Amino acid sequence: MDWLRRGRRTPPQEDTAGEPEEAIPAPTERGAPGIAATFAGLERDGCHAILDLGPAARSNLSLYSGFARWIRIADFLTAPPRGDAWAEAIKALPSLPERPYDLVLAWNLLDRLAPEERLLLVRRLAEVTGPGARLSVMVDASGDPVAYPLRFTLLDLDRVSQQAMGPPEPAQPQLMPGDVGRVLEPFEVVRAFTVRLGLREYVAVKE
Repeated sequence: MDWLRRGRRTPPQEDTAGEPEEAIPAPTERGAPGIAATFAGLERDGCHAILDLGPAARSNLSLYSGFARWIRIADFLTAPPRGDAWAEAIKALPSLPERPYDLVLAWNLLDRLAPEERLLLVRRLAEVTGPGARLSVMVDASGDPVAYPLRFTLLDLDRVSQQAMGPPEPAQPQLMPGDVGRVLEPFEVVRAFTVRLGLREYVAVKE
């Protein structure tokens, strides 16, 4: 993962003495119909290639292995780089020499990115995926002014546990359904679900 760590920037330390610490929410379990619908487009033949843009989780890898021979973990969720560092990290996002990726899990990464960073990400994903590739995206529809960095752990293909990994950050401009369709081009949104906790899940397929 050195290719990603080099692009990260350590934020300056702030003096927070005397300020109350923000309580981090407890893990929450919920249904994940968008994840289930994304995987429904793959055969359980162990021959696919999957790219996960979140941190590694043992249960996730176990579920992926029933579908994929090639699995790559990028972990942009923990601390996405910013500005020029983001552009460099995206360029370094590894492609597979054997074949393009068939499925990408972006989780709620779009919520963590500025508008121009979102476009850089989708452009790179289009380069490393093949025709018909499937993309899973989650978007916060609550309108909350802050967003927590989250870790997502699949309990099954249709159920997920999400846990805050740190204190909240100022939320980026909210993506409305029409915005999601435009941002994800050349991936086309084919399914959308409204789920618990003010989230929308999207399934998009590369044209």
